[in-house]
Amino acid sequence: MLSTLDLKENDKVSVSIGDADISGLDEDIKSAIGDKPVIELNLLVNGQRVSWENANAPVTVSIPYSPTEEEMADPEHIVVWYIDSTGKPVSIPNGKYDPSTGMVTFRITHFSKYAVAFVKKSFNDIENYPWAKKAIEVMASKGIISGNMQGGYDPGKPITRADFIKLFMNTLELTAEVKSNFEDVKQTDYFYKEVGIAKQLGIASGTGNNMFKPNDLITRQDVAVLLEKALKIAKKPDFNNDKEQLQKFEDYSDISQYALDSVANVVSIGLMQGSGGYIKPKDNTTRAEAAVVFYKLYNIK
Repeated sequence: MLSTLDLKENDKVSVSIGDADISGLDEDIKSAIGDKPVIELNLLVNGQRVSWENANAPVTVSIPYSPTEEEMADPEHIVVWYIDSTGKPVSIPNGKYDPSTGMVTFRITHFSKYAVAFVKKSFNDIENYPWAKKAIEVMASKGIISGNMQGGYDPGKPITRADFIKLFMNTLELTAEVKSNFEDVKQTDYFYKEVGIAKQLGIASGTGNNMFKPNDLITRQDVAVLLEKALKIAKKPDFNNDKEQLQKFEDYSDISQYALDSVANVVSIGLMQGSGGYIKPKDNTTRAEAAVVFYKLYNIK
């Protein structure tokens, strides 16, 4: 945890945790927080506060919390905000309320002010997608996905390879030092970091010749390949590699050979399912389908 600091042998290091002063925050932010907990974590060296950040040493924080009746009806919308140096809230996607412990728990890689909040985002074009509505709203409230400038989400629109990887890596919160990237991914691209991490970890191997084709659409079977690779790295659930289960889909023979194991494995743990008896492996993945995948992935224990 302290490997990023230049410490001497006799330095005394401590961590302080306490209620944060929010008097300087904007009124709308204070109103959104209300009487919910806001804590401040600091690292002290010889009694002096020092900045701490280390992406390789995440710290888990748990705060006792008693939700209101409204919040208990929809506890997935209890979120955690990081209050940045300008006083603006930044969502911590992994923040969750656990009814069994009565705690809001989240993981961080730097110390600052953190607030519990209740956020319920929605969009004006998702009513006709009841199978994806909850997933879209929860993932938006957690700060993982976002909509367009007109207040919509574009649920039926196909998602690009770049956008899928960016949101996918943000959901998993996997990190790595980006030592190189694909030739068609520029440092100025908004997805540069996430694609670079995916490449470094072996999740994204590209389309050949060190190309990623970020603006191409991503098929359902390619989503399955990415999911399987990432879950193995994150050491999530064990797969059964049972390809016979795919025979329940009328179009299982359409699955490309390279994706057979991956589709079988993600289907076996419920991360992907068909529609009307079809798995549609070569169809492009829509933004609604992507949100459901991210939601299921987010909730894997």
